[in-house]
Amino acid sequence: MTLTRAFTLLTALSGAVLLGSEARAAEASDFYFSASTGPMWRARATDSAGSTTFKTGFTASGALGYRFGAQRLEAEYTYFANDCDTTDPAGPAIGVEPSSGDADGSVFMANYYYDFAPIAGRFQPFVGGGLGSYRVSINGLTTPSLRTLPAEWGGPVIVYAKSSWTLAYQVRCGVKYRLTERADVLLGYRYLKGSDMDINLVDGSTIHPNAKLHGVDVALHISF
Repeated sequence: MTLTRAFTLLTALSGAVLLGSEARAAEASDFYFSASTGPMWRARATDSAGSTTFKTGFTASGALGYRFGAQRLEAEYTYFANDCDTTDPAGPAIGVEPSSGDADGSVFMANYYYDFAPIAGRFQPFVGGGLGSYRVSINGLTTPSLRTLPAEWGGPVIVYAKSSWTLAYQVRCGVKYRLTERADVLLGYRYLKGSDMDINLVDGSTIHPNAKLHGVDVALHISF
């Protein structure tokens, strides 16, 4: 799924839900559903075997939440995907090279948010953070030198692997805009950092990269 397609689906969902919420004048409940998507950038995976940077990718998230006063608790699932950009293997023999392949992953988070007092009518800033677990799949990661590395040096190296689940946290901030009594649109920033993963390679070795990423997303919150 591309970022354009994810945004199109979110827009269609927004229109359908808004029509439904206009038809119902009942007061919003404290429970809500959230769907969001947006770009992510500066994603990087690093360990003692080297580091890989990734091109701008995208995230798609769904969450269930409960608000009590100015505070919110939320259970969130996020899917993210990026194409590889460059790889810098440990050691000076190869150096930084363009890389091919891609990575995608899943993140489960328990989030806490605080909503500040509204400003300029319907705009309301918020901050928050979350703690949870993430897992990453690496699909065909290689570089020109790694692909042609002689067998006596352990080549060719083309990585297909899936990590273990491990700890991750995120920091969030942004602003939401009240559309109706039941619907809000949010624009938010996300910084996500994961602890070291265990990724078993086909040669029997194990690498332990950690990941971090920055992202911006647009979300639709619907009370039910």
